[in-house]
Amino acid sequence: METSNVKTLGQTIGKVSKACKVTNTKGDAVTIVVIIDFSTSSDSDIRAWLASDRIIAGQRPWRALSADEIKELDGQTFNANSIGTKVKSRSEQLNDLMTVFTNAGVDATQALALANAALDNPSSLTIA
Repeated sequence: METSNVKTLGQTIGKVSKACKVTNTKGDAVTIVVIIDFSTSSDSDIRAWLASDRIIAGQRPWRALSADEIKELDGQTFNANSIGTKVKSRSEQLNDLMTVFTNAGVDATQALALANAALDNPSSLTIA
């Protein structure tokens, strides 16, 4: 009989010790250390929990955006390490890209067109 030595994510993670602060409804704040055992958790559960944590991190800076800017986030891919950082608006991104292009010697009109192209379809910019 053949057995697999491949571990699930939960088995690989095992038990994790984490300190947390809990404030009850009376305002009492207590710091405790809890141990969470992931060894029986499914891979899909762990992925869902990870994604939920990253969504919460992303929601903090997204609150500073307008409704239209938030809608522009729909379908975008975010790096898990940087999702909680400030999100630049389209105009901020355009300005940053235009600065890069004009510093490279591109005239302002063409720099604006390139910046828009880079934001709308990054894969369309290729280096020959």
